[in-house]
Amino acid sequence: GEVKGLRLYGPEELEQRGGVLSFTLGEIHPHDVAQVLDEEGIAVRAGHHCTMPLHRRLGVQATTRASFSVYSTVEEVDALAAGLDKTARFFA
Repeated sequence: GEVKGLRLYGPEELEQRGGVLSFTLGEIHPHDVAQVLDEEGIAVRAGHHCTMPLHRRLGVQATTRASFSVYSTVEEVDALAAGLDKTARFFA
């Protein structure tokens, strides 16, 4: 919620969301987001994620997806947020 331009797709309630976050970052193409994050050492996936009909219905070309689990650290989440901020500034 602290990243400007970030739009999450899926349930709003954390209990229903799980560890996978699909998102867009403003008007930046998800593949561009993934490339900049990769350069920062942050691994995400970009594309349709086997949900192309859903993407069409939502009116988005694709999304970026980050996955978290019990082994994910607070530092990794902070690095993702910082990487998204850097990506937004780069494409501004």
